[in-house]
Amino acid sequence: MVKETIHIACNIDTSYVKYCIVMLTSLFENNREAKFHIHVIAGELSEEARRQLHNWVERHYLQTLTIYEAGEELLKGCMIYGESHISLATYYRIFLETILPQDLQKVIYLDCDLIVNGAIQNFWDTDIRNYAVGCIEDMWSGKSENYTRLHYDASFSYFNAGVLLVNLACWRQMKFQELAVKYISQHINELIFNDQDVLNALLHDCKLFLPFRYNVQDGFLRRKRRIRPEVWDVLDKELLHPVIIHYTGGKKPWQYKSQHPYKKLYFHYLDLTPWKGERPIVPFSYKLKRWVDNFLYFTKLARPKYRSLPEQG
Repeated sequence: MVKETIHIACNIDTSYVKYCIVMLTSLFENNREAKFHIHVIAGELSEEARRQLHNWVERHYLQTLTIYEAGEELLKGCMIYGESHISLATYYRIFLETILPQDLQKVIYLDCDLIVNGAIQNFWDTDIRNYAVGCIEDMWSGKSENYTRLHYDASFSYFNAGVLLVNLACWRQMKFQELAVKYISQHINELIFNDQDVLNALLHDCKLFLPFRYNVQDGFLRRKRRIRPEVWDVLDKELLHPVIIHYTGGKKPWQYKSQHPYKKLYFHYLDLTPWKGERPIVPFSYKLKRWVDNFLYFTKLARPKYRSLPEQG
């Protein structure tokens, strides 16, 4: 029996090639029996970046890779809010229906600031024929201004766009790209979270929420949670079996200020790539700060930002 190909899409620019390769390494290592077609979308990639991607995906892991140079013309009218760490390339998500092959019916979209730490076959097999997208609730879904700003009721909640199961057939039928471009032109000054806001504004009533384990965001692991309190019990159970760990926020594991509980796991996968052993240089002043912080935590004079990691079972 021939295995169905799992299609994965991601957006990058040349500066993100390394992180893309780490993400794909984690995907391949934990899904060794699966057959993948990786769709990399970029405005422009250097020849060296292309070579690195082809060597790693096709030669090292014997998977299929297609690179699409989408061109910056598509992003005309798009903008990034304030001094965000987010790249303009994230907006390519709203053009998936035309960038990807027209006979492709669905695709998993993955950000590159994440690792896949388990099997994703069940995620791929989710029936979304009656939905535009399968997604995971965002760590900021409890923030009421999201709904005021995007003009829909909070009962629909708000999803994170870093991990998506996209029903491309549905997007084409509803002409999502056309709707999205129009929405951006009319609401550009309201888009704090860029294309994620656009996706929520247009798809909030035709989405399917999937288990939290498939997009474990930074805020899920903090003591102070912003997600809706109603889902905390379910979330705690899901955190026992994290499949996709998403390093959301401005402090990534490859930056010295990151205190993420799964930072070491990120470097486990990085050490399987050509960048084995690479670590951020930590200034002495920050080392001293961390020593003081740990002392305060030990003496219970302060509490750490993150919860203790749950026992894995």
